[in-house]
Amino acid sequence: MRRYLTPFICGPLLAAFLLPTFAKATVGTPPLAKASAFADASADRTADRTADRTADRTALVKIAAAETGSVKTSGDEAGAAATPAAPVAQRVEAPFKPALSYVDQMLTEDTVWRGEVLVQGAVTVASQATLTVEPGTVVRFKKSEGRNPILVVQGRLVASGTKDDPIRFTSNFANSTPGDWQGVTLLGSEKKNVLENCRIDGAQTGLEALFSNLTLKGVRAERCAVGMRFQDALLQMETGGASDCETGLVFANSESTLRGLNLIGNRVGISAQKSSIYLQDASLAMNRSALSCDNCRVKLAGGAALDNGRGVTLLECEGSVSGMKLARNSDYGLSLTGSRVRVNGNLITGNGMQGMLVFDGAGVAWDNVISGNSGHDIYNAGTEEFRAPNNFWGESGPRIYDNGGRGKVNVVPQLKTAPSGN
Repeated sequence: MRRYLTPFICGPLLAAFLLPTFAKATVGTPPLAKASAFADASADRTADRTADRTADRTALVKIAAAETGSVKTSGDEAGAAATPAAPVAQRVEAPFKPALSYVDQMLTEDTVWRGEVLVQGAVTVASQATLTVEPGTVVRFKKSEGRNPILVVQGRLVASGTKDDPIRFTSNFANSTPGDWQGVTLLGSEKKNVLENCRIDGAQTGLEALFSNLTLKGVRAERCAVGMRFQDALLQMETGGASDCETGLVFANSESTLRGLNLIGNRVGISAQKSSIYLQDASLAMNRSALSCDNCRVKLAGGAALDNGRGVTLLECEGSVSGMKLARNSDYGLSLTGSRVRVNGNLITGNGMQGMLVFDGAGVAWDNVISGNSGHDIYNAGTEEFRAPNNFWGESGPRIYDNGGRGKVNVVPQLKTAPSGN
């Protein structure tokens, strides 16, 4: 597997978590030390994990906790003895009559699943076997003796649904919630694993590929803690994506080609570390953080990051961002820290704080439209000059923050009209 990796730097993404307090504090003050910045970012990340959840996600968590009787509202302890506890709503199982049922079983021969299938415990596909799942099949996973059920594939998985008859991997409940079951794991499977038109919901990690190869088309994860995770994997993925997950897609030491994905309504849309990411024509919307890459080689081409909290965050990366629309994100459209990235042909507009947030001069931006951002079009929080020649800044010209003169932004020459294609 071909790798394009740069040395790994541990720690949270500085650009992603520093801005909310940094933008107010930097004017007239010396730059923050790196160690202090990373400590602040870590504190922000901890706060993020307990804040800003949507009402429906909060409701799901309460329902899940209610199964174990662990729901307790802050401040209710004193009145608990006097007030009878409200009745706990029981979760309803889906109507289900499985044609096949498995409990802690090893599949050593080629097997075909069709209709309705029930999995309890761990079902493993042996290295010499292929599991084929036919269109329209519903595979439900049910906890047994408190253990999360899981499907482990060491052989080969072929799950080819159609648009009219998709395949579904889900829990035994009518309305699944994150963590109802463990997920589908490809373990050391370098065979031609294929999933098409599949929906995975209610898992801890919907689909996990560890040292495996796979092709996905029209595969979507919903209501999972982690939608899909790829570690030391080689991935081709077209359409599909993730929604209503804590993290949609996670990449670690992997090489991926991603086309036409939709990441909507997750806390984090895509998170990648030490990976090669080619992302074309993706739609990342209404995530708290759209895309974060740390020590990656990236090629982001086309598509949009709209209406997120944070847009695209690149830390110690190299590559390119081109032809994207980075707009209406409440914090920033694009953040660059220690990243040798060329930024060209993008539309960066209408972001709530900064269009671009940069911390050094490693990247270069040209032939973009950068205008109409509420704070600054480019905010240089570092002490190196950032070069942004040949951009169109709108009728009013560029709005630049240069860190009190310590971090200049070179905007000469300026385009008088928007470049073609923007």
